[in-house]
Amino acid sequence: MLWKIAWLRYGMIQIRSLQYLLTMCRDWVINNARQHILNAFERLTSTRKQAHSSYLASLPNYEVYMRYSGHPPIHPMYVATLQTQIAEAHAELKRGIDADWRASVLRYPEVLDYFYSLVELRLPDDRSREVVEPPFAAAGYADVGYGVKQKKKKRREREGSVPQQHMALRVMRGVPPPAVPTPPIHHNGSYPRPPDPYGY
Repeated sequence: MLWKIAWLRYGMIQIRSLQYLLTMCRDWVINNARQHILNAFERLTSTRKQAHSSYLASLPNYEVYMRYSGHPPIHPMYVATLQTQIAEAHAELKRGIDADWRASVLRYPEVLDYFYSLVELRLPDDRSREVVEPPFAAAGYADVGYGVKQKKKKRREREGSVPQQHMALRVMRGVPPPAVPTPPIHHNGSYPRPPDPYGY
């Protein structure tokens, strides 16, 4: 029964540890992948906005149009043409930004796969101190590790804290058992029959 309970607890600890590792790796991958997608999208939109500004600056009467806040002292026909060109440029900029975002999002699985490939599972060396001397003091006993000899001083200190009844058991274990008397044997080599408790 105790073995089953210990095995169930081991399974729960194992599942909890694996879930923690998976959650930590997943969060790290998702955060880095999203940040990469956003950075790439910002670079694309920045380049596109610069091209948009350069195009607007090249339009005839655009500087005057902006200086007078859309009401320049020029012929209305030129103003209407300029406004149409500006509206078309803004619409093209919006379509371009939407296309950049769509292209960035479509690369999201590829970016996720890349960052997942960077995750490594590292196991400690069998000879490392953490493996040879695991900290099991929290379990209720002092452990100096497998294959490591315990110092005599620590052993004496531990034995000094043992209760008296335990010390008595240790002393009694070192004393040989008392001699058991040999039952009398008849001359014919047989043991005497014990007395009948019922008097038959």
